Amino acid sequence: MQKKLCHERIAKALVENAINDGFLISVTGTQRVVDRSRNFAEITKAMFSTDMDTLTLNVEKRRVGIITLAYGNGDNGLGVISDHTDVPHINRLVEQTLKELEPNSMPNLQRPD
Repeated sequence: MQKKLCHERIAKALVENAINDGFLISVTGTQRVVDRSRNFAEITKAMFSTDMDTLTLNVEKRRVGIITLAYGNGDNGLGVISDHTDVPHINRLVEQTLKELEPNSMPNLQRPD
């Protein structure tokens, strides 16, 4: 149960940071699909209904990257971000989100060695 809570916390922090960075987010892989939104509640409501979500990050109508979230990944919760587009702005977003959620701020979350 703790791993699921860690996954949700990381995924929600990632969405919040992406919105704050000005990205429009599309969600696929769920029962409900969201297309280019900055509405945190709408985006997170569409997430978590399956074991995996894909977040497509857009600037206006241009796709600039994808982040795949796999909720069963990893023993410690950090594996929830299973893949992402390897470009500077997406790398920075992922690194910033994980740094904000250091193990000290999340019980039972430990960084891999």
